[in-house]
Order: sequence, then C-alpha cells, then structure tokens
Amino acid sequence: MRSGWSIPVSLIMPLTLLADDMTPEAQFVPPPYKVLRFDEDYSYLSNPSNRTDWIDPIKFIPLRASEPGWYLTLGGELRERFEGNYNPDFGIGGNGPDSYWLQRITLLSDMRLGERLRVFAEGISGVIEGETPPASPVQDDPIDLQFAFVDVVPYLTEEESLTLRGGRFGMSLGSGRLVATRAAPNIPLRFDGGELIYSRPLWEATAFITRPVKDTGGISGSNPNTAFWGLYVTHWFDAPHKQGIDLYYLGIANKHAIYASGAGEEHRHSFGAREFGVLNGWDYNAEQVLQVGSFGNDSILAWTAALDSGYTWDTTWRPRLGLKVGVTSGDHDAKDGRLDTFDALYFKSGYFNDAALIRPQNIIGIHPNLTLKLSPTVSVDGGANWIWRYSRNDAVYAVPGYIEIPALETAPSYVATALDVNLQWQIQKHVWFGASYVHFLTGSYVHAAGGSDVNYVSTTLTFLF
Repeated sequence: MRSGWSIPVSLIMPLTLLADDMTPEAQFVPPPYKVLRFDEDYSYLSNPSNRTDWIDPIKFIPLRASEPGWYLTLGGELRERFEGNYNPDFGIGGNGPDSYWLQRITLLSDMRLGERLRVFAEGISGVIEGETPPASPVQDDPIDLQFAFVDVVPYLTEEESLTLRGGRFGMSLGSGRLVATRAAPNIPLRFDGGELIYSRPLWEATAFITRPVKDTGGISGSNPNTAFWGLYVTHWFDAPHKQGIDLYYLGIANKHAIYASGAGEEHRHSFGAREFGVLNGWDYNAEQVLQVGSFGNDSILAWTAALDSGYTWDTTWRPRLGLKVGVTSGDHDAKDGRLDTFDALYFKSGYFNDAALIRPQNIIGIHPNLTLKLSPTVSVDGGANWIWRYSRNDAVYAVPGYIEIPALETAPSYVATALDVNLQWQIQKHVWFGASYVHFLTGSYVHAAGGSDVNYVSTTLTFLF
C-alpha cells in the first residue's frame, strides 16, 4: 500500500551543494527546509561564518546585539502546480475531464525571544484557475491564516526540554498514516488548540487537544463539530535515530460522521504502534492500529496493518526495490450493531499516489515499487498498486471522506491497478520541480458503478525561502 507517496519529504527539502575545492573549515551545510516551516531553526546563523546563502540576511535578523537567542526569521513559499484529471472520481456522476492551475503563496514570521519564548505566524493564499466544477475551499482560499501560535518553554536543560504551544499549528506524527500535513492541495491541514512537546535524548512525546480548522475559502475558524486529541511517543534505540518505535493514542469526536452504513455521531479511539529502522541497506516501516468507540447506537471495532520495506543497493543510481502492503478494515454488515470501517483520520495526501483518488478505508493494497537516484539532485520512482475492497458490503471512499463508489455487494472486490511514475528534481537550493503520472486500470466493481479508467498528471514548481 502506498502509505504516503506524495512528494517525498527528503526531496522537497532544498539542499546546499558545495564546491569540491572549498576548505574543510568552509564546508558548512545548512539544515534543509522542512514541510512544517515552523520546525526550522536558524540560530546557527548567529555565527557569521555560517551565512553562505543570499537569503540569510532575512533568516536571522538580530533583535538584541548581545543576545544571539533573540532574532527574527522571515520566509515563505511560492508554488505553481498543474493537475490534469481525466475521469475524476472514476468518471462516476458525469464528471468529465478536468484540468486546472493551482497557486499557493505563504509568508511567515518567526520571532525568537530567547530560549523560552517564541511567536510564530504564517499567512497563506491559495487560488485555482480553470477547474470545471466549483472549486473546493481546500483549493480556493485567496487569503487565510495558516498558522499562529506561541511557544513557552517552562523547563529546559542541556538534554531535556518541555514546550507548551497554544494557537493554530500543523502536525505530522510518525510516517503520516493518520496525522499529516496534506501538502498537495493548496491549503494544508491545520489545528486550533494546545500542544505539549517533551524531548530528551532517544525520547520524544507530544500530547495535544485540538479542533481541526474548517476550510471555508476565507478566514477560517475551528470546526465546532469535531474535536481531536491524542498522545504520541517515540523512542529511538540508537543515537543516530535509525531504529525506533512509536506508541500512540488518538481520539476523535465527530458529530457528523458518514459511512456506507449511515450517518451519525462518532466517538473513536485509535491505539497504534509503529516500528521503523534502517540496517545494512534494508529499511522497514510497519504500523498497526486498533480502533474502538461508538457510532450512533453502534459500537466500533476497526483496524489496519501496513508494511513499507525495501532494499537499497550501494551502486550506480542507488536503486531501491520496495514493497508496500496494507489492509484497512471495512464494515461487514450494516445491521449487526457494529461499525468495522477504519477511519484514516488526517492522513497525508497522496497516500497511494499523487492522484489522491482513494481514502485508505476498506482497502487492501499491494504495491511493489522501484526508486532510482539518477544524480544527486534527480530521482525517479514508480510502481504498480493492486487495490481491492476489504469487504464487499462496504464502499470505496474519496479522500475528503464522502462515498466515492457505493458498496454494490454483488460486485467483485477488485477495484483497480494503479500505475504511477514520479520525477523529483532539486534545481537549486530554493527551487524544486516535480512531475507525476498515474493511470488506474479499473475492474468490474468500478464499471458496475458506471466508472472507467483514470488518467492523471501533475507538475509542480516550488520556490522556498
């Protein structure tokens, strides 16, 4: 299963390429950009010898000459993205070909007032041109507040820290199977509430109580119908952080949940574990989740299990041959008093591929894949993903959560085979280009619902500063 084949984080983080003839003393490589920009720390620029980039003057603006911990950082993003959907939603409901242009602009300010106080704010503009149906507020939001929060650090030593965060912020937990950033659409996910972050060598823990922000196409507020809270703990077994385990609990209360079995108020609790590591060319990322709770008058018992593993050869193009396998449970009987449909919560965009047609609920997926690093700045990956329904009595869900293809109990379980190929090119430290092509070879289940094959293409050009 494609557990997050959106643009890989390691490839959207700009890298500094240094000349071979530089002296060892000058070979300072700045930390990369991050998906959540508030995770960046530019305190290293207090050392003038580390200022190697033309943009550094606005990344470290001193606020007190004698105290390097007092400084202001400015930054942002300009992203231009084209998407072509040929048979969106598998062509069901009369949706014809649709292609459009997306633009996202962000501007941020990060004020560090010593080691114990920080104020962060980021504005966002997302617009769309050329879309045939009315654009969703996730794509069309000319001006909005993306993030705005205050960090207070009441406890701090050389090895430990405790941070209290309040306001509007984003979250990306583990590999993003249940909580991530929704990076592909114009407007990423954001949450209003509080967060408690504890860190020490080999340990990190995050506790939070929030409400997701409701996308309205304007200045957005919290969704009063949904509450989301949890505790996520990571332990690494080694100092380089190559081997580790996550244990977590996530809770959600949703007054308007919708599944194939009906609509109602939902209270769901997710208990999960994730094991990950890299060893002797092998990498692995396994995750298991059990969900319980209530949906209307019914109980909830749902689950998922996924594995993403591969081997990388230390040779030309560094080929990595990988396999992703995953199962998310579906409902067996709408009248038995129990909902078995797994809820993927706030999973990362492009979970299976860049087309982002299917939500990982009631799905079995097998996805062999190959990655080639053609140069230090260019990589290509692709594969084939065979997709089935877990239960014939349950639907296939679209990424936003609505029912994309109804249950059709007499139809086969096979949904489609998705073929994808993706290119990532780091043109320059601040400029990144990506392109994707996806083709869904659909099965008789989709055909019975009036759907057909899908072609999807995207190109993305991003400037970060």
